[in-house]
Amino acid sequence: MASGKRLGPLAALLSLTGCAPAPSIVLFGAAFPDWLLCTGAGVAGMILLHVVSVRRKKTQWLQPAAVVYPCVTALIAMLTWLLVFPH
Repeated sequence: MASGKRLGPLAALLSLTGCAPAPSIVLFGAAFPDWLLCTGAGVAGMILLHVVSVRRKKTQWLQPAAVVYPCVTALIAMLTWLLVFPH
């Protein structure tokens, strides 16, 4: 009976050996996950798009802002992930 109780956790532990660590990039000596850098690129791209649209007086193209801004940020982040990081 005691050996059966030990085999359960051992089997669970052995099943996790195939898991790979999350993909990451080393910046300034620290490892950052890919998704974090893609999100940062999405936010930076959206800020750039906002600045350009304000300067050209085309802000009505990005309305309603509460819906469009997060969607465009996510689009830029996903495109960055798709185009920059190998799969």
